[in-house]
Amino acid sequence: PTGGAGILADMKALSLSGARGHFIITCLTSQTPDRVISIEPLNVEKLCHQIEEALDRHEPKYCKLGMIYSRELLRCISALLEDRKIKLIADPVFRASDGTQLCEDGYIDVYRRKIVPITYLLTPNMYELYQLTGIKDIRQAARNIIDMGAENVLVKGGDAEGKESTDVLFDGKKFYNFTLPRIDGKFHGTGCTFSSLIVANLSRGRGLKTSIAEAKRILWSMMLNSYKLENFESRLLGMPEEVDIPPKDTAGERFDVWLSLNRGVKRFVRIIPDHLIPEVGINFGYALSDAESRDDVCALVKRIDRSRQLGRLDFASSTHISRVILTAMKFDKKIRSAVNLRYSENFISHSEKLNFTVANFDRGKEPENVSTMEWGTRVAIEKTGGIPDIIYDRGGIGKEAMIRILGRDPDDVVRKVEAVLRSMSL
Repeated sequence: PTGGAGILADMKALSLSGARGHFIITCLTSQTPDRVISIEPLNVEKLCHQIEEALDRHEPKYCKLGMIYSRELLRCISALLEDRKIKLIADPVFRASDGTQLCEDGYIDVYRRKIVPITYLLTPNMYELYQLTGIKDIRQAARNIIDMGAENVLVKGGDAEGKESTDVLFDGKKFYNFTLPRIDGKFHGTGCTFSSLIVANLSRGRGLKTSIAEAKRILWSMMLNSYKLENFESRLLGMPEEVDIPPKDTAGERFDVWLSLNRGVKRFVRIIPDHLIPEVGINFGYALSDAESRDDVCALVKRIDRSRQLGRLDFASSTHISRVILTAMKFDKKIRSAVNLRYSENFISHSEKLNFTVANFDRGKEPENVSTMEWGTRVAIEKTGGIPDIIYDRGGIGKEAMIRILGRDPDDVVRKVEAVLRSMSL
């Protein structure tokens, strides 16, 4: 009823991913985000008729199973699917997070015999994996699932402990890990949403590993934007804001850099006034500690304009701000972040009043066949004998006048901008 889990979560996930589904409700539940109060299974004969009609009339490529509850309905689903060219994604639902059993006695045995052997992808958590196999070792249990007939098994690691959450895929030949930092808190509906995001990606023609990796990143964003209903502990998943979806293949320092920039950009866009947003927009970047090329610099894919909509942050996404940062790092490896603003004499004068180091370059003196950002940044640095806090130019023919604020990290850059804006408002 809260829309946090089950078929409502499935609908939300498919809709967000641009996929279309046909939904069949198997049970009516009375529950809150924290506990299940009652379960009322629906008529199996009518459900079987619904399923058969959906399969015959719409011929879906994929079928996802969530909470089924009934042994008889499992047998019906198995009989309807086993001779069809439909890939089954089965998300076992055996109990709720409060411990309530979400299936009748004997259900798990039928699931093991009838559903697992016809499954393209099984997505159990560790408790469900153990109930199906009786094996506590993840890799050994995953092999056991493949021996039962499943093509692939993805063991969800959200219930494990540690700073990172790792999901393990086994395709019968090789194991693959999908890891992101754990977001603290108790969440409602993550398993339903994750499996449905995977199905949506598969239905759009993406490969299995790509579908899982992208689904995990989107789910991470939804968890980051989660919220609580009053008087309940568990959080409900929010909308996946584009700026909050981690780039692919991001781990270790790359993730730390992305997350620091993510926080800095969101703080920055709340404080910057319209008159400091250039016509060409604002970009904000942050580099790895050993950055050597734009591939090592994370920045906005789409610049900030006066709509203030934040898009993706990714590596190798910016040329201009990357050149400013990389040039500065040749002189001082600690200066790894920068943002550009529209030129303002008032901003420059207040920066100087605050004793920030301010330098400039003249575009009219720019040599031919050089990068303006590399050349201009180098000129400003050599002029001051160190890394300025602020570098500006007054533009030129077809070139907008601009300010760049440099710092150790996004937080340092935003602090400098905040200090100048406070001074300007006094």
